[in-house]
Amino acid sequence: MKTQRIKIGTCVLLLPLHHPVHVAEDCAVIDLATKGRLILSVGVGYQPHDFAAFEVPSTERATRTEEALEVIRHCWSGERFSYSGKHFHYQDTLITPRPLQQPGPPVWMASWTPPGLRRAAKTADGWIADPVQSLPVIKEYATRYRTAAQKAGRKPYICLMRDAVLAGSLTEAETESGPTMYTHRFYFQYGAYVPDEYLKDVKRPEDLTFAKTAKDRLIVGSPDDCLQQLKHWQAEVQPDYLILRFRQPGGPSHQQTLEAIRLFGEKVIPKL
Repeated sequence: MKTQRIKIGTCVLLLPLHHPVHVAEDCAVIDLATKGRLILSVGVGYQPHDFAAFEVPSTERATRTEEALEVIRHCWSGERFSYSGKHFHYQDTLITPRPLQQPGPPVWMASWTPPGLRRAAKTADGWIADPVQSLPVIKEYATRYRTAAQKAGRKPYICLMRDAVLAGSLTEAETESGPTMYTHRFYFQYGAYVPDEYLKDVKRPEDLTFAKTAKDRLIVGSPDDCLQQLKHWQAEVQPDYLILRFRQPGGPSHQQTLEAIRLFGEKVIPKL
């Protein structure tokens, strides 16, 4: 084992498309192998073709997720259990091994709708703020989530997730932003963007420019630029945890990504 502190996790596992016992077993093994460093991050999904591929009705995604989490936690207990829900049924079932963390690894839930925020507050140990919405939207959602978590008797825990393009300057970041912009235009096409003040003139994915996307949404530019942007997010949202995504399905290259991570570790993290 080459690492001792770095966390291992999913971001995110679309839980309604997976069998909860498989998830529980896999997570337990990984948690044991990493000496208790697993975080299970889940989401309910939103793209119709994902559900069609697994022959799961998308209308069941919320209830399947909620039941699956209940089953997973029963599995992690190391005790025999019976369960009868709408989607899953078990009688006198014992699942081994138990994860090292007890009562189990933390479960974080991603969501970008008010019902999803309430679900995360009620059923999960933390909420992942998606990388798509702007700062004003995330700030409002954070307030809603904290209120819902407190009502549910849970301690709020906010994981701020952002897409980042780290370069020598803002101009260089824009030049290298192609893969990130492709991803965000994809999100926009599928209706993931919540309307906000920055999108008044954006009607089509191709209208989504780097300037419009970068403002209070992406973390971009030089290390100093990124530091100031993150401090702004820190002051406005007050997250408990930060997740940055430096690489998209379309790039940049592995070497460029490693260099961005190195620069961020050396130039930004010590000053946050």
